Amino acid sequence: MNFDNLKSEWEREKGSDVPIPDAIEKLQTAKHPLVQLKATMKKELRMQVVSLVIFLFFPFILQIDPSLYLFYYLGFMVVAIISVYYLLAFSKFYKAVDVFDLAAKDQLLKIYFDLQLNMERYRSWAFSLTPFLMFTVGLFVYSRRAATGNLPSLSGVSVLFIFILCFASLVFMIAATNWWLKYYYGKYVDQLKAVLDSLKEDN
Repeated sequence: MNFDNLKSEWEREKGSDVPIPDAIEKLQTAKHPLVQLKATMKKELRMQVVSLVIFLFFPFILQIDPSLYLFYYLGFMVVAIISVYYLLAFSKFYKAVDVFDLAAKDQLLKIYFDLQLNMERYRSWAFSLTPFLMFTVGLFVYSRRAATGNLPSLSGVSVLFIFILCFASLVFMIAATNWWLKYYYGKYVDQLKAVLDSLKEDN
């Protein structure tokens, strides 16, 4: 429902000197963050699709040995399935925001919780990419070493180094994902929560 139409209908029914309910005015304040949220989600959706396509061509971009293509694409298949699930859920939420009714407090509350749910899905999706990216780096290094005939030996020091590298990569990915979500989506969560809190105070 368009807010301007709702406002004009209220004034026609109740008279021009009757104020619009404060709850409706507060619900209108949710419109601006939702418009911005949709714009951010649209950019994000495009970026994720492009990233997935780039992953498809990684073996050629990194010039990985053709004998390792099968291993890479087996890993990519798993990541692609997870990514498609995430992108479909993301797209469904995007459409739900598009049909938001400014007169419905319950619908705003649903969008607020769905946004948080999608942020958690985003975290899970990003974390699932970490092993695949590390696997890709491993294939790249192995491919380069094999080309020069200098294959690394897995000594105790090498295993320890790999473990530290994997742990550091995981910590970095967690920190980067949390920063990304807070920077791009945290403000919308805070804005919607402020609107919902103000509506609770009126009850």
